[in-house]
Amino acid sequence: MKSFRRNIKGLGALIAAVFLAVSGWFGYTVYTQGSRWMVSRYNSRIDRARSKVTMGDILDRNGILLASTDKEGDRYYAEDDAMRRAVSQTVGDSLSMAGAGVQTFHADTLLDVSGSALDRTFQLVRGEGTVGNTLRLTIDARLARYVSTQFPAGKNGAVVVMNHKTGEILCMVSKPDYDPENLTRSNIDMEGSAYLNRCLQGLYAPGSVMKIFTLAAVLEYNPAAVSRNYTCAGTSGYGRFTLRCAGGAVHGDMNLRQAFAKSCNNVFGGLTVELGFDRMINACETMGFNDNFHFQDITLYESRFPDSVIDAGDLAWAGVGQSSVLVTPMHLCMLACAVAEGGVMPEPKLVAQVTGASGVARPRTQPGEYSRVMTEHTAQTVKSYMQSCVEKGTGTRARLAGYTVCGKTGSAQVSNDKSVPTNALFVGFIDSESAPYALAVVVEGGGSGGDTAAALAQRIFAYMTGQ
Repeated sequence: MKSFRRNIKGLGALIAAVFLAVSGWFGYTVYTQGSRWMVSRYNSRIDRARSKVTMGDILDRNGILLASTDKEGDRYYAEDDAMRRAVSQTVGDSLSMAGAGVQTFHADTLLDVSGSALDRTFQLVRGEGTVGNTLRLTIDARLARYVSTQFPAGKNGAVVVMNHKTGEILCMVSKPDYDPENLTRSNIDMEGSAYLNRCLQGLYAPGSVMKIFTLAAVLEYNPAAVSRNYTCAGTSGYGRFTLRCAGGAVHGDMNLRQAFAKSCNNVFGGLTVELGFDRMINACETMGFNDNFHFQDITLYESRFPDSVIDAGDLAWAGVGQSSVLVTPMHLCMLACAVAEGGVMPEPKLVAQVTGASGVARPRTQPGEYSRVMTEHTAQTVKSYMQSCVEKGTGTRARLAGYTVCGKTGSAQVSNDKSVPTNALFVGFIDSESAPYALAVVVEGGGSGGDTAAALAQRIFAYMTGQ
């Protein structure tokens, strides 16, 4: 009998343990993946709401109409063709092809699924049908249209622009784009990757913009590196692997600031090896790599720093933004914001205001933060190095009259034999109280970041500052 009781107790303990494990897994899944289920086209709750509620309007920060519903219940979009396409992945579409779009990701708010009693009362008194909430976004649709028209013709890629003080997303342009106005079941496969918002879902080798992360790691763990002198002979050997500077450059003798401005692979690869894998991955993860970026307004694909390296050569290659390192343009823009704001990486904001049928507007852009990703001293030093890069390094094409621009260029290899042109990148910001703008530019197959991406960044900054 005693043995039987012990077995019963053991079985009960096992059942309790399994229950707790399943409950924990469920809670974790809801926390990390709940928003993805909420916006899924397979979510029956959202599907039922669509049949009963007229989806609310979507406006840009200046009140420009980006999406609305006509009397027949059909969704329509911005009247201007170029603008409509420029914000296509940000706004989304009626078929939920752009899953990261507001119309899908924030469908529960647009349909007022939670059901505000005040709004329902106003609709009942007025004799109106049930209408969802209107969302005013933080994006500037005119800016998005401008960026789209300036993007190199025939190229794919992404541009993210943020206010580095508030975290507001001012622009997300992803190429190729598509026209949500003419989207039908018969042509949904014709657009290819146009539904992918590369700003949030595109994973790119960062190339030399990775040196912002690497520099921050060096300053945090090896601050004496600032006072050392370095010599670049053009190549560095790491056993089976040889690290070369871009274009066969031989930079000669220089200090760390000059090595950053000239984007010297040999110096930064060597410093990464000195740091060691453990310190490097710890610093990178502090700055957001390998984390599930789950925010109120958006979610990002996870930027990746390898959880192991083959040898010193592989680590050096990762330290200059190659190997298996991958990052989203939004993450890069958030990093620029962190450097501009003393080391605090902001939470990106996309929804500025929610207005129900009662006319009561509920602001949604209270500044929030992801995390402090570097010390204030480190951020100030990185900022000054990024300023040098633009003033007298590889980023000179991003200079803007009357403003201090800080940035870093990148030219990321996408093929081992270099048969495919490099992706061109630029990450930077204007160091200004009146123009607190940060951006990340990726042009696939764009060649030199110092040419293609930096020049595009300069045009965007000039437009935003009225030049």
